[in-house]
Amino acid sequence: MPPANSAHQFSKDQEPPDASDVTRDSPPTEDLHPRSPTGADDHLSLAGEVDDARPVLFHAGPHLIGITDQHDFNLGDWPDLEVSGLSQERLDTYLKRKKGICPYVEGADPEAIRAASGVGIRWIQRLIHRCMKIHSDGRIYGWRALVRYHRIEPYVRKKKVQPDPFGRGCAGSLQSLLLREPDFERRFRKYIFQPASPGKLKQINKPLNVIWQWFLDELRKLGYEVRNEWPFSTRSMGYSAVARYLEQLMRANPAKAAHLIGGKSLADKLKAGDGVDRPKFRPYQRVEMDAHRLNGIFCILVPHPLGGHTPKIVRRLWVIVILEIYSRAVLGYYLSMNPEVDKQDVLRAIRSALTFWESRELSMGNVRYAEDAALPSGHDERYIGLYWDEMSVDGALAETCKTVRDALRNVVGSTLVDPSRGFASRRLKDDRPFIESFFRTLGVRSLNRMSNSTGSKPSDKKGRDPAQIAIASEFQLEYLEDLLDVLIANYNATAHAGLGYRSPLQALDFATTREDAPQIRRADPLLVSGLLSVTKMCVVKGGHRQGRRPFVNFGGASYSGEILIGRHDLVGTKIAVTNHLEDDARFVKAATANGHSLGLLRAAAPWNGLPHSLAIRKAVQALIYEHRFRVAAGEDPISAFINYAESAPGRKLPPHPAYLAMRRIRTALVRRGEDANPAIHAALARDRLDEERESRAEANDGGPGVAPPATAAGRRQRPPATRPSVPKSLPMHRMAASK
Repeated sequence: MPPANSAHQFSKDQEPPDASDVTRDSPPTEDLHPRSPTGADDHLSLAGEVDDARPVLFHAGPHLIGITDQHDFNLGDWPDLEVSGLSQERLDTYLKRKKGICPYVEGADPEAIRAASGVGIRWIQRLIHRCMKIHSDGRIYGWRALVRYHRIEPYVRKKKVQPDPFGRGCAGSLQSLLLREPDFERRFRKYIFQPASPGKLKQINKPLNVIWQWFLDELRKLGYEVRNEWPFSTRSMGYSAVARYLEQLMRANPAKAAHLIGGKSLADKLKAGDGVDRPKFRPYQRVEMDAHRLNGIFCILVPHPLGGHTPKIVRRLWVIVILEIYSRAVLGYYLSMNPEVDKQDVLRAIRSALTFWESRELSMGNVRYAEDAALPSGHDERYIGLYWDEMSVDGALAETCKTVRDALRNVVGSTLVDPSRGFASRRLKDDRPFIESFFRTLGVRSLNRMSNSTGSKPSDKKGRDPAQIAIASEFQLEYLEDLLDVLIANYNATAHAGLGYRSPLQALDFATTREDAPQIRRADPLLVSGLLSVTKMCVVKGGHRQGRRPFVNFGGASYSGEILIGRHDLVGTKIAVTNHLEDDARFVKAATANGHSLGLLRAAAPWNGLPHSLAIRKAVQALIYEHRFRVAAGEDPISAFINYAESAPGRKLPPHPAYLAMRRIRTALVRRGEDANPAIHAALARDRLDEERESRAEANDGGPGVAPPATAAGRRQRPPATRPSVPKSLPMHRMAASK
């Protein structure tokens, strides 16, 4: 037996312990297996206590009792080690240790093991003990514990903290303190990870110095400063120890750390995968739809009462896009003028994806369509009306309301994938990566590169004033409509790395022309055209009891028609009234409850003037009710609303969304003419003829002393401005060139 005070004695063929094995996770340096004089110590029983936390291992024969003699002990089940990142020195040590463990478990001769691997039996037993430790992943360390200098157990301080005059000798002080003060540790962790309560004002994203100050204040309350104990006995006051502890907590609790740093949106990103297991779809099986607020400031030119035009800033606008995920092609889009996206905007985007697309007449700068640039419906006729099976949305109310669901089911034959079902319940952007990637591309390639861009965060402005730039350059809203159409069409014709450097249109053509291409399904054109129609059952009023021809009230106006005025039998019953023209609520269609058509109904004065939608009429009626402006007797409310919106161009508030929608309608009216719809043209012609006949009758019945009307169309009770046939002032479309 060696003397009690002697150090380890190693033979020339035995591996000496390294620093990590001895000081971190190995038994004390005493020789637990003293060799017998004959050297036959490999089959002697061992009873050595490693430390207070380690169990006693007994060696009987070729087994370690309690470890290698278990029925489920198998080296083949040990987690393996990837050796490609090891240095040559550490790799040699690893292979040498592994070479000694395998024959030991098989019961080989100890001398043969020592001769082949250079590792003694005592070291092999200690290495097996290391390998059976539990890793943070829940499995045993296995072969991973054989790497030299790899710590498998944390350092635990046992001695009292007594720093030297230079502040050294405090290793493990914070850990020792937290072990002695479990209640303080619990409160310390709670303070670090405490989130801001909803509806309460609290500090978030606490910096390190704030956490450190709380740490010192709480320890002062516990008397550590009075007793001059760590951390008050050191110069740094434990700042570095708290910083390391905080970093360890963040790594051990990634979900809480992400929520603390970036809120719920950053924490939710940890739930998303990398997309490798995403299901594969066929063409038109699933589309993604989302609304994106454009990072740009634009203006409109409003006529000034004293002449000329004044630029006026509009609100940041929304674009709703529908993207087919197999080919990444944009099927349709809609630019919304509303402060927030509503269900009508969503339906317009759906209709855009199902109807024919044609290029716009461009007149802004050098912006041009690329070769073969188009939306699929404009690229080839076979894509017109082609509908999809599923539509994935982010759960916004405008996208998931009953109106949109019914339209998708009845017109498109599609189901809605929203956060109430499937993976979309996580509400992550990474669950709809294709549409989010498109919006990022849209900004990076165009809008974010312009000087009137607000960027995605305030620092992106870089000292610029986008609103002032928009006014100085007179970058009009109409220019944005052209630019957006060109950008989306050119995107469909641009090679995509994820599609094998095909463009989305080329990928769509390739997928739909193969022999195994899915069957093409088309939506009914009549149903698509009526996607935005509004139908309501209205009671027919009037009749002989009131001395008035039959009429109905619909959308805040009275309607009647050639057929309805003769159907006194319908008075008191309900008929179906449908606003089939989204931009012209002056005319509606009517039918009885049995489906018999009653033809077109026309709105009575004063809503029979300029074309307008039901949404515009509702907004104008609300402004009139709020006494924002007055409407004279017989005056067209739409004309009065336009005068109101243009009469104060210097006001700071942005233009009313209804005014922007009215400009869009008036622009379309000028382009196509009011007689584009033959039925409406005939109704307008008959109405003008009726007005002339009524005027002549009133003039003939005037009697003596009554002056005849000044014009053939003049009427005593109705001003000439009752029904203007053309807009009083056309919108300033492309009058100012961009600078």
